[in-house]
Amino acid sequence: MENMVKKAFWRGKKVFITGHTGFKGSWLAFWLLHLGAEVKGLSLAPNTTPALFDQLDLAQNLSHHIGDIREPELVTRLIASWQPDVVFHLAAQPLVRLSYLESVETWNTNVMGTIHVLEALKSLTHPCAAVFITSDKCYENREWVYGY
Repeated sequence: MENMVKKAFWRGKKVFITGHTGFKGSWLAFWLLHLGAEVKGLSLAPNTTPALFDQLDLAQNLSHHIGDIREPELVTRLIASWQPDVVFHLAAQPLVRLSYLESVETWNTNVMGTIHVLEALKSLTHPCAAVFITSDKCYENREWVYGY
């Protein structure tokens, strides 16, 4: 019964995912499509070979847009035109060591990209749930055995 409730909730929901070509974004898109959601994604092109996004053939099953979260007009245009019921924001530069080398680009992607999504949500004409994903790497490591 629980699976039926979940499927019933997602069936026909319009979902917007940033970072849908990444590993976690690809799994999320795949799962949501399986549950009957309509999915649109904004992301850079996959940067691995093979890429899970390609292996799951997701470009054929969702509204797939290659673009940069650092472009506020693009983010606003895509979200406003899609009018999603749910937004999952996963787009980020997640690699800690690379963030030290490319600190300005990381700031613009992770911080300003998030602001661009928040600003774009103002364009919606109906309520929308928004889930913002981060990494435990942004918290001080206290060696806890449970999640941060």
